[in-house]
Amino acid sequence: MIHAWRELASRPLRTTFTVAGIAIGILGLTVVGSLAERLQTIVSRSTALNEDLIFAWIQRSVLLGPDAKSTVTHAYAQLKKLDGVRAALPEVVVPYESANEDARMGPPSLVFGLPAEALKLESARLSVARGRDLDLRARRVAVIGPDFATASQVTIGDVISLQGNSFRVVGVLEKTFTIFDAAVIVPFADGQDLLLQVLPPTLAHLPPDPASAFLVAAQPGADVGLLAHRIALITGLSARDPREVAATVRSTLGIFDAIIFGAALIALLVGAFSVVNTMTIAVSERTREIGIRKAIGATDTDVLLTFLGEAAAIGALGGATGIVLGLAVVAFVDARSSAGGDMQLFAISPEVALGAFVFSIVLSCVAGFVPAFTAARLPPTVALRH
Repeated sequence: MIHAWRELASRPLRTTFTVAGIAIGILGLTVVGSLAERLQTIVSRSTALNEDLIFAWIQRSVLLGPDAKSTVTHAYAQLKKLDGVRAALPEVVVPYESANEDARMGPPSLVFGLPAEALKLESARLSVARGRDLDLRARRVAVIGPDFATASQVTIGDVISLQGNSFRVVGVLEKTFTIFDAAVIVPFADGQDLLLQVLPPTLAHLPPDPASAFLVAAQPGADVGLLAHRIALITGLSARDPREVAATVRSTLGIFDAIIFGAALIALLVGAFSVVNTMTIAVSERTREIGIRKAIGATDTDVLLTFLGEAAAIGALGGATGIVLGLAVVAFVDARSSAGGDMQLFAISPEVALGAFVFSIVLSCVAGFVPAFTAARLPPTVALRH
């Protein structure tokens, strides 16, 4: 390997361009791998968070219709009677309105109004990182997600405005990489007040205890998919199987991963061709040297390993350079996203970096094998006459 490094150092310009070709491909592979890992983390955490919970929302046409009170009341009664339902809890979900919301990247910011029972269910999945959880006896208090806190530049004790109403922040949630990172959670009564502000003021036919959705907890062992389909058959309600949603997202991510990994591999193949070109020229330039080494006792294997060592050194240099550049790009983009309260798109992991590094070395060795094999098979008499 020392000899390989010396040979590469003797051709600095050619080595630099060849290493750059590999580095560009590894840069793309590192960024793409970090993106794919983050997306998989988001899907897996979201699935784990909702593995036995079904979100059943009341159709907007029902809420705005003349029979809202009777339809919602009847739907709630049917929902609680379904086999496999452990609990069905009303909740309020309304959009958060802000001038900066359209410019923010990631899931939309939502305001959740949760009753005491729903808070207990969610508390088992959502942890408060700073401050405290909601006091059920308090009003106009809120627990916010970490992305919401960053985007709005608020912390514990600050006051935020929801639909023109002032709420004091009492806690900030742990990062979950789900929709709750950009959410605001308020007491159920406050959520109901916000819902009444969002809906047209002319509506006088809402239930006395209005809600916009139901949080349905399935019994242990119940078929969540079947239960979701049965909920969707209730007049006025819509629901989707959380596992079906996760499977659809995974399928979409699979296609997305294939496209972006394909683009990165194309860049790597271009780099591999540059390795082939460099090693072919090196063999041509050093043909007499090969003949001399063979004449004094070097075997075909010695010559083969010499040139494979140079190819591996090029791959190591290109891989290390590409990984450093890729991690710098990933860290910079994530830092910008975090500062703006946007979703962080990349997951920097040792597995991604190590995999890209090993792949760059293997690819360079494969690309350099044919020129190295050609050099190893040169008869010494032919090489010495070159």
